[in-house]
Amino acid sequence: MENAREDIDNSKIFNSVEKSSKRILVADDNEAIQDVVSKFLEFIGFEVGLAANGIEALNKFTDKSFDFVLTDINMPIMNGWNLARRIKNKSPKTPVILMTGEDSETVLLEMRKENIDHVIFKPFSLDNLHQTLQKMTA
Repeated sequence: MENAREDIDNSKIFNSVEKSSKRILVADDNEAIQDVVSKFLEFIGFEVGLAANGIEALNKFTDKSFDFVLTDINMPIMNGWNLARRIKNKSPKTPVILMTGEDSETVLLEMRKENIDHVIFKPFSLDNLHQTLQKMTA
């Protein structure tokens, strides 16, 4: 019965998805997170670009246009805060979503100083990510 309930809940998520032709850049140094998030985003219709650090993400953002950026805060070479600042300097209207496992109070305080559109705290559900993206496209 529990599995049936999960199937029903998951079908609600996936059946309510409106297919998108939007492009999203996902920056995270954790390959497992990249893999799960990118597969989910592709499933709901996004074209996904991947980067393992902020410099790689910034280069990809500069080379191609993206409708959204989803970035981890703690990455090597260039962190997510610096990436978000540079993205917003180049393209102020591009929504930037931070992902983090850091303390929420600290992140929210810093977020107020920056032009960040949203933050998702790890661990997060794919439903939470989906709802966030739906709100940002509405």
